[in-house]
Order: sequence, then structure tokens, then C-alpha cells
Amino acid sequence: MRSPAEGAPSLVYLPQLASLAPECTIEGEEAHYLSRVVRARPGERVLATDGAGLRVTFEVIESRPDVRLRRLVVQQCLQTRSLTLAVGAPEGGRADWLIEKAAELGATGFTPLDCERGAWKDWRAERLERLAIAGLRQSLGCHRLLVDPPVRFADWIESQTEGVSRFEAAPDGVAVVAQPAPPSGPSIVAIGPSSGFSNPERKALLENGFKALAMAASRLRTETAGVAAAAWWAAADPSIG
Repeated sequence: MRSPAEGAPSLVYLPQLASLAPECTIEGEEAHYLSRVVRARPGERVLATDGAGLRVTFEVIESRPDVRLRRLVVQQCLQTRSLTLAVGAPEGGRADWLIEKAAELGATGFTPLDCERGAWKDWRAERLERLAIAGLRQSLGCHRLLVDPPVRFADWIESQTEGVSRFEAAPDGVAVVAQPAPPSGPSIVAIGPSSGFSNPERKALLENGFKALAMAASRLRTETAGVAAAAWWAAADPSIG
């Protein structure tokens, strides 16, 4: 019977990857993932990343009782484009889905915004961290989604710097300009909470160079708009990792 590792490449997230010896033993959740979930066997190959651009192909030496790996190929993935989603609170637990799918699509940053019409409640940093890593595993990418703690909209808008392409997901499907091609450098897309940005917040976005970007002809939920924005950005470069 073939193991899952034979059918498709498997990836583990190892922040300490750069410091590992050519032959190494890994522990913890990633070791459990390889030995129990993927059921990797000796001789099979798996991928590992530190989430910051380094990707290594390993051969499995042993998977039980310890997971031992041998380094084969080292690759440094350059990142010329980046996407941060700055998102107001969606309804219920819909943030879980948004985080995982944004990570799969290669988004590199997620900033939760506490807005006038909605604030993030019951913030679960550890769970969202696990979902971001799950999305990285699925994508086989080299750069992981970094999730910030919630920040007040007013503080966030004041912190914006030059050199970043700025967009707002238009809540009514109407864009200021025709949908542009995704930029080649760093980008940020602001998405309102389930009740939308307030008029003063939308004014602040406009004054700070955010252009309305229509993700669909209809009104979308917060989490749907976030995934649509990540897909729009990712589609411009299928090699994103």
C-alpha cells in the first residue's frame, strides 16, 4: 500500500531549518505529521521550509520511533512580491477559513483591524498560527503567512508607509478604476468588517492612497473578499512560494 508521501510531496515547517545538520532528527508536531499523518517511509523524499524562503528536500532515513532525515537539495526562494491583507472582523468563526486559504494562496501578511463597526473578539493567536502553517503545508510554498495581533484602524492607517501598492476591496462591487493587474512589488488590500468600513474610515483610506478594487460584481462577505483578493494577487504569478 502506497503511503500519502508517495502520492504527493509533503512539506513540514521547521523555523530552525538553516541550523539543522545534513543528517538530523526532528521532533514535535512536524515529526508527528510526517510519521503519523503522512506516514512517510524510509527512502521517501519530503520538503521542509523555514517559512522565510529556505526550502530543503530531505530523504527519510527513519520515521519511527524517531524521524530522521538526510539533506539532499537546498533551495533559496526569492520573494519579489508580497501581499498583506488588512481585515476587519468577519462574522463568527469565519476568520479560520480566511487565514488558511490566504496562506494557501501565498499571502504573506495578515493584519486584523479593530474598526468602528466591528472589533476582533476572542482572539486565538495559537489556533490561527496553526492554520497559517496548515496553509503553508498545503501550498508547498517557501514563505509563510505572518499573522499580526489586532490593531485599531486609526493606529494602522497612520502607520502606512510609501512604496506599497494600496487597495480597498470595494464593498459594493464598484471600483474607482478598472481592476488593475496585481503589482510586482509589495501590496496591501484593506477589507472592512462584516458591517463594512465607516464613512470616516473609507475617507481615511482614500486620503492615504487606497484605490477601490472590485473583487466581484456583487457584495461579498468579509472572508470571501479576502480570499478573492489573495486569488487576484496570486494569479499574476503561479510560481509564488
